[in-house]
Amino acid sequence: MKEDALRPLRVIERLDFSRIYDDAPVEVIEGYTVTDTETNEVFGVFKMQNTAKEELRSLAVRLLLYEGTSNIATRKIDFVYSAAAKSLGKRTMPVEEEQSLPVRLGIRAQVLPQNIRQGETFGDGVLIPLPKGYCRKMEFEIRTVEYADGRKEDIKIVSGRKYTAFSELNDELRYAYSKMNVYRRQEAAHPIKNIPQQSERVWLCCCGHKNLIAAKKCAKCDRDKDWQLANLTESSLNSQLEKLKDTHDPGYVHTKKVAASPRLDVISAEERRRRAQAAEAAKKRVERQEENKRDGRTVVILLVLLMVFLFIIIEVALYIRGDVKVKQDAPNGGDDGGAQAEEQAYIDYGKDTYCI
Repeated sequence: MKEDALRPLRVIERLDFSRIYDDAPVEVIEGYTVTDTETNEVFGVFKMQNTAKEELRSLAVRLLLYEGTSNIATRKIDFVYSAAAKSLGKRTMPVEEEQSLPVRLGIRAQVLPQNIRQGETFGDGVLIPLPKGYCRKMEFEIRTVEYADGRKEDIKIVSGRKYTAFSELNDELRYAYSKMNVYRRQEAAHPIKNIPQQSERVWLCCCGHKNLIAAKKCAKCDRDKDWQLANLTESSLNSQLEKLKDTHDPGYVHTKKVAASPRLDVISAEERRRRAQAAEAAKKRVERQEENKRDGRTVVILLVLLMVFLFIIIEVALYIRGDVKVKQDAPNGGDDGGAQAEEQAYIDYGKDTYCI
């Protein structure tokens, strides 16, 4: 156990044991799977409690592993918790016993009895080797209990009693719980997980912790047992909900508005035909509007093109008209006479220059 305590362990999965095992002398308090980060070994760890009225010498359990899609356990791992096998792990009592002075000073080791006492928890820190292969599901079976007098009893219980999770309740019942909850301070550290239940030996707190039937308060969250078993039931929550509805609680009205039931209308065949015709007419009207929109856009584009074309024609006509007028105003009717006169003037100018 000391060597295992030095392993660099990492929790893989926490298993749900919020169930009470009827007619079983032990209860599983918690369980989880861990792995060694250096060697990659996988282990199962289970913390249990002796809920019987007498001491136990040993407890035989079996792990049922389901691999792949099989609905039948493909592997079975047997394990025995006993002081003789040094496999009881860390042992604690609900009320810690006063230790002697040498034990408190660390001079002498604490000597525990061989048998598992009533109410004592054990198994914490004990690593049960698991295969490294993939496991779809794992079940914990309580098989055989050996009492202090040597008597053995076959238990063979795999699953505990079904419980109702708080998340399974509807929004209205959860709101009713919030109005009647007198342990609001505990909600932050220990929120409600399930509806509490009890057996002849233990009772399950709403926080998910199991306690001996003699315990008046939960050892984990300090909630009162009697208050929970009297108020945290589905019938009590429904009664509280009805009171909220009758008093028109503002919070309830705000968070949950009651919708009126839909009215059932009886529609005749003629009315259905008229509604169908109206829907068809509306559809055609919308189609015509869309078509008119498209036609209007086409007309606008054509008008713009026509105006551009007319503008070009007018510009060309004005240009041609201006050119004709210029030619008519020129000497000799606008023919080559003007050019000849200009050439003659240049020749005369050249002659004058030569004489100088």
